[in-house]
Amino acid sequence: MALPRCRIFNRQVSAIGTYARILLPVTETVITGGCLCGAVRYELNGPPIDMGTCHCRNCQRWSGSAFHSAVAFALTDLRFTKNEPLRYQSSSIMERSFCPDCGSPLAFRYLVSIEDPPTANPETVWISVGSLDEPEIRSPDWHFGVEGQLSWVNFDDGLPRTRCDESVGLEKAYASQEDNQVDN
Repeated sequence: MALPRCRIFNRQVSAIGTYARILLPVTETVITGGCLCGAVRYELNGPPIDMGTCHCRNCQRWSGSAFHSAVAFALTDLRFTKNEPLRYQSSSIMERSFCPDCGSPLAFRYLVSIEDPPTANPETVWISVGSLDEPEIRSPDWHFGVEGQLSWVNFDDGLPRTRCDESVGLEKAYASQEDNQVDN
């Protein structure tokens, strides 16, 4: 019997009388999303490969929120179905995409590989979880940039927590970009 083409089911677990979420593989399912005003729409034709929540000041400012949660996909799995976002190079190692009409943050991509996590590379696109039509496709795997975490934000989830200055890969990526810059 083939499973229905949806990602999340709720079923009653009689032993404890609560609902359990069953996450199914999404390889056969098209994941969709877009901006607040609907001017930009996209689809993802592959499974999510990583998910994290960043608390750094850059992500706070970009998202306009206390933190930014994003889910990673292979860049080749992303296709814009309605208009293209604007892109902004926010640092020497990162490019961010947003709706040109409403400004909704949609995605970001590393311009260089930073090694940790291994999904932080130019072949991966990080989609803003809030822009997904069904944002509960998976749970975060880690927290990053926790030195910027606001005092009133409390995640008691037991996930790994890393400061930006603890990321050797991030430090190397910035250093390599500085070495490649030409002085005018």
